[in-house]
Amino acid sequence: MIITVTLLALYFTDIDMGFLGVNDPKMYPMLLALHGALTVVFLAMAFSAGQAHYDHLIAFFLLDITLLAGLIYSSGTGTSLSYLMIVGIAVANSLVSGQKGLLISAWAAICLIFIENRFEVEGHAFNYVNAGTLGIIFFITALVIQSLVKRLHLSVDINRLQADSLLSMEQLTKLVLKRLETGVLVINHDNEIIFQNTSAQRLLGFPGPIRALPDKLQQSLAEHLKFPNYEPSTFKAGPTTAKVQPMFAALMPGTDRGTVIFIEDTNVVYQQAQRLKQVSLGKLAASIVREIKEPMQGIYQIAREVSLTTANSGDKQRQDRIKDHSLHIERIINNVQNLSNSKATEFEKHSLGFWVTSVVKKLGPRVLSNTKVELKVSRSALDVYLDDSQIRQAISNLLENAAYYAKAKNAEFARITILVGRNKVSKQSIIEIQDNGYGVGLDDLDHIFEPFYSSENSKSGLGLYLAKQFCEMNMARLDYIAAQEGARFRITFPTIDQVERQLEKRGEFNLRDKGKALESA
Repeated sequence: MIITVTLLALYFTDIDMGFLGVNDPKMYPMLLALHGALTVVFLAMAFSAGQAHYDHLIAFFLLDITLLAGLIYSSGTGTSLSYLMIVGIAVANSLVSGQKGLLISAWAAICLIFIENRFEVEGHAFNYVNAGTLGIIFFITALVIQSLVKRLHLSVDINRLQADSLLSMEQLTKLVLKRLETGVLVINHDNEIIFQNTSAQRLLGFPGPIRALPDKLQQSLAEHLKFPNYEPSTFKAGPTTAKVQPMFAALMPGTDRGTVIFIEDTNVVYQQAQRLKQVSLGKLAASIVREIKEPMQGIYQIAREVSLTTANSGDKQRQDRIKDHSLHIERIINNVQNLSNSKATEFEKHSLGFWVTSVVKKLGPRVLSNTKVELKVSRSALDVYLDDSQIRQAISNLLENAAYYAKAKNAEFARITILVGRNKVSKQSIIEIQDNGYGVGLDDLDHIFEPFYSSENSKSGLGLYLAKQFCEMNMARLDYIAAQEGARFRITFPTIDQVERQLEKRGEFNLRDKGKALESA
């Protein structure tokens, strides 16, 4: 199109090139107009179809060469229009490959030889050597252009394959990161979150995408950027979230292009350490319990026999105190024995709502006498993996604790509420047990899960400690939740996928599906 417009402009203006249309002034403008029309039609076809058909391309270039040959003929001998064919052949061979591209070059050479023959017949000067030389140039041009185009296509294919490979690797990396139990956040140099996985959202207590870092994590990140060797401390993003340990790494070491934040659930690490500790402590506790239990039973029996034969009220009170202390020590011994004798956790799949309902019914007569119990089971409660005996013992301890303190405040109106549902943020199933007792004092909050800690001398101080231990053995979490009235404790269970992934890591597959668990509960 550019060639056509240029030749038309030169022909119809006052610029005299001295050779355009000299041999046949009438044919020259007609051929130019036809060449322009052909170009317009071809462009219209290409734009309308989105891509010109391969056969249309060959036909267009053959006609283009033919019309250029006509322009050369109409301009006579001694013109340089023959060199325009080189441009056409180069363009043609960039779009048409192989033998068909060489066909166009051959057609151009034939056209030139035919023109030289016509000049000879008409008595004009002719030059077959020039025509032959141009023919050779046409073929060389075709071969060179085709070779360059092949290299270009090969380079494009390699780049496309590399791009596809990089894209696949990126997608695979993102998929792996999204399924990691470790939370992952990628922060750019402007402290904007450019990547996050669902574990990070869950561990930090976000129901969806994290828009901004929690304050504690932001402070730790700022300290890390100032002091690269800074070791961040653990923290809880919210009252119902797990305690987490952040770790920082440069996105690209040696640059400030961003930071990768890894968020580890310290509960998982603690559970692994706890299992190792439990084995050694269990053996020690079992041996100590055996040594203490028999003497204590003997002391209690002697005190009981003496009290039956003693009439002195002062001695009788002291003997009753001996019996009370003996019973208290025996309860401690039994609790320690329960922990030391606990077997390896055997996970079974239970429908949590059915399982808790059955457990509460069986524990009720023994644990919940003279206490009003309200059980609420939400439809959102899911199936969970748990060890029946261990979680049953944990719930029994929590219910005993709740009933004791509810009655201590008001024996006539003691009330316990049990809620089974799902955490809206983490999507994990939960059990909440709340009483209407005095609640937990501020001074006691940091110690309630410590062994042998109790606000009353009559309590062993092992109930909550054992409940927490049993929960952690089941990968669950026991938390105290602030309440307007009384005390509220929440057990948060891991999802089915989380348990299965953790057991795969350990090489354990002791999972049994108990369905709705009514028979096993």
